[in-house]
Amino acid sequence: MNLRDYQKNAVEWAKTSDGLIIAPAGSGKTWIAASIIKNEQNGGSGLRFGWLAPTRETCQQARTSLRVAGVSDEIVDIRCPHESVDFSKKDMLIVDEAKHSPAAGWRRIIESCSGLRFGFDATPWGDDEDRNAVTRTLFRNRTYEIKRSDIGDSLADAYLHLSDATDLNLKQKIDDNIDRLFVTRRRYMRISDDELKRMCAWESLVDIGICQNRDRNAYAVDYALEHLDMQTLILIPRIALGEEYEAAIPRSLLVHSKIGKKQRKAAMEEFKAGNLRTMIATSLADEGLDLPNVELLIMVSGGRSSQKTIQRASRALRKTDSKNCATILDFSDRFHPIGAYHAKKRMECYRQLGCVFQ
Repeated sequence: MNLRDYQKNAVEWAKTSDGLIIAPAGSGKTWIAASIIKNEQNGGSGLRFGWLAPTRETCQQARTSLRVAGVSDEIVDIRCPHESVDFSKKDMLIVDEAKHSPAAGWRRIIESCSGLRFGFDATPWGDDEDRNAVTRTLFRNRTYEIKRSDIGDSLADAYLHLSDATDLNLKQKIDDNIDRLFVTRRRYMRISDDELKRMCAWESLVDIGICQNRDRNAYAVDYALEHLDMQTLILIPRIALGEEYEAAIPRSLLVHSKIGKKQRKAAMEEFKAGNLRTMIATSLADEGLDLPNVELLIMVSGGRSSQKTIQRASRALRKTDSKNCATILDFSDRFHPIGAYHAKKRMECYRQLGCVFQ
């Protein structure tokens, strides 16, 4: 395996310490993790390794990286957290998408390992400082960060197209739906009023402000139709909305977690090969979706989460021999003040990623 300089530096750091390795999406975190295991394997015999990954797709990526590194995946126990997992006797544990570490199931698995722990993530920190503190503790308050500037030209340039297309007559309908959901759910949900209000607001924004926003969706579909020659990934928040896009865009395909694993894998292989030009996907694209040839990313999903925005945008930032730049389409979402605030937060993430605003 030929590592880039910034990857080699991370592997060298791992020889002296374990902890959380923060690196941009597309920087080759799985290659770094596999190389760390390779070094440990070379240093001693009979060592036991565990690898925790969030999805079957990311588990398969781990197996591929290990083989490229010259490590038999038979000596590395690669599991998803929903499986029966016991890493208590492992000498080293790799945790992919370490942002999930504070979740009860993940935390139990990680804490059971008394050996070396290496977490990997592009966006480990969220808005909840208590969760952030748990993540730091699980990885022994040690971090190593690879910055985008360290990567140089390893990532593609990205151009952001921001559209104002929206139905501006949705605000009252959204507000009425928020109030209705709040009154109904207050009777049985045992959470704070603020948390419940946020939950109702987000659901209303998605169902009405995004899924029922004819002008916004028409613009996204038209943009895709105008760029059928590009490898296009469209991210949508609801399967039903994705079905509408699939019907409107010729030779497109909707992929989501409810279809079979083999069908998802086949679709992704067709997309990578260029035989499928437009893929429409739900939240399964948030993590571990390895589609480096995405040339156009259409962000229909909305939201304000910096973690999800960076994960999603990074689908377009993978550089290949045939791709040096990509385009991202997003929306200003002026249909509601909360939607506009969410859009502003996404814009901050795009600036952080170095996107060029058009």
